[in-house]
Amino acid sequence: MPYTAFAGKQQKETASSVYPSWKCLRVIISGSGKQQKETTTLTLTVKMRVGPEPGFHRELLGLMRRYRDALNHSIKVIIESGALSLGKAHRLLYSTLREEFGLPSRAAQDCYREALAIAKSWLRR
Repeated sequence: MPYTAFAGKQQKETASSVYPSWKCLRVIISGSGKQQKETTTLTLTVKMRVGPEPGFHRELLGLMRRYRDALNHSIKVIIESGALSLGKAHRLLYSTLREEFGLPSRAAQDCYREALAIAKSWLRR
């Protein structure tokens, strides 16, 4: 049975919390006819539910709210300015997302990338 570290202790994972799945992919490398060589790769994908450590729920909820507000702001700015390229969106939004909304670096980048995708989709309608 697999184990996971959680709040400094190891806990057994239940069957409902981990979903392993196997995927087999065949690839022909070279040759023709009877000379063909075939290789098989095997990939394991594991999906699991995770949660914040005890005591961090408020911090996580605060980050989620700031991200939501930052995303709404980013969509509005991108549509109003017509900045539909990644570089323009970065120049317009990165420092604002970091300073005004207090997002970590990676969250700020994810935010303006998601806003860009939403704005492009909305403008195509």
